[in-house]
Formats: sequence, C-alpha cells, structure tokens
Amino acid sequence: MRRFLFVVLCSFALPFTVWAQGSSAAQLCVANMQGSGAGDTAGRDMLLKFLAKEKDKSVLTAMPLTVSEPEAVLKAAKDKNCDYVVTTGLTETHTDSDYWGSGPGSVKSSIIYVTTMYKLSRVSDASEVATGSVKASDRGSEANAVGFTMHKIADKVTEAIKKAGPVSKQ
Repeated sequence: MRRFLFVVLCSFALPFTVWAQGSSAAQLCVANMQGSGAGDTAGRDMLLKFLAKEKDKSVLTAMPLTVSEPEAVLKAAKDKNCDYVVTTGLTETHTDSDYWGSGPGSVKSSIIYVTTMYKLSRVSDASEVATGSVKASDRGSEANAVGFTMHKIADKVTEAIKKAGPVSKQ
C-alpha cells in the first residue's frame, strides 16, 4: 500500500516539478531611450508599461535601466542579472500639415511622424536576437506617436524572446 501511495504522489508531483522548472520568465532590462526630445526615461517607461500588459506573463519580466549609452547598457544589464536587454532610439521625427474638412470651416492640423529603432540582445554573449524600426504618427503629440511605436516594440520583443527560448543559466 505504501508503494502504491508513493507512486501516486510521484505521478502528481513530477509533472508539477517539470512545469515549475520550465516556467521561469526571462529577465529583460529596458534601457533609456536614445535621442528622445521628451526625455530619456519617457520612452523607456512607456515600453515597460506595454511589456507589463503583454498577454503571456510567463515569457518575461521587465525592469528599467538608468543608462542609454550602448557601452554602459550591457554592463548595467549584467549587474542586474538580466537575460536580455532592449535598447531603443528615436531615429526620425517630422511634422506635416493637413486640413480637416473643406471650405471656409477647414482646420489646419499637424501630423507628427516618428521612427523608433529597437535592438534586443542576449546579455550573456551580447548577441543580437532581434532588431528593427517601427513607424507611427499622431495628430498633435510626439509623445503619443512614440507611445504607439513602443506598443509595437513590446509585441515584437515578447515574440522574439518566445522564439529564442529559455536562456541557460550558468
């Protein structure tokens, strides 16, 4: 009877143990945004907000870094024991004018266009996991347009980490 009880308990405990080992989320450090007129931390904080809202919370946990210089980012990420680090930079911003409506009641408005680059790297060997740029626009606020790009980057970073798989801890 004891042997039977032991086998039953092990059959329930073993899958839980395997599940618990495989469910550790990757640690992602998010550096300050480079080239942002709205302040270096504003873009980083928006990206952290969108990463926190990702549907699959088991993929990653994100934490801020207070640096943006490429040389300092990797060192800071290593110091915080991060598996991955993402850097972002505002590479383009321009404004065009547009008219709403027609005739004497038309209103002139500005459309702000931004391009934000991102680079996701593995901290252990500084290898590039994903890179790209994202474009967005807004009628009136550069910060809103940057926010739209950060939302897209959060999705891309999460997918890239899912595809890269677990990071081996040494």
